[in-house]
Amino acid sequence: MERLLPRLKELYPDSEILVVDDGSTDRTVEVAERLGARVVSHPYRKGNGSAVRTGIRMAKRKYLVLMDADGQHRPEEIDSLVQPLTRYDLVVGARIEDKTSPWHRKLANSLYNRFATYLTTIPIQDLTSGFRAIRRK
Repeated sequence: MERLLPRLKELYPDSEILVVDDGSTDRTVEVAERLGARVVSHPYRKGNGSAVRTGIRMAKRKYLVLMDADGQHRPEEIDSLVQPLTRYDLVVGARIEDKTSPWHRKLANSLYNRFATYLTTIPIQDLTSGFRAIRRK
């Protein structure tokens, strides 16, 4: 996060940067506030889904970009994620294959992606990606 937030501010100086702290016990809140982000904190760990819902509710802009703070998503790719929002309400960024994930996680993700593709008839490459762009109505 200490590298991500300054890079986001550099690339998108007029953007709102919101960090949802899901009951962490490290220095997340201190670091995020020091780097100029608005922070919303859960009093205890509620899980990733709850953190995402909180972020969506608390964000104030028409276009939202969700990303993890651990560096797995590149801020330079935000524009290519947001651009299709003129036609779509949701865009999900696909990760390049992670060679460090255990085989059972790769298998599960592959099955999820294929099932989602079958249900929607839209090619789904990375259903569980946390790198998403959303357009509010």
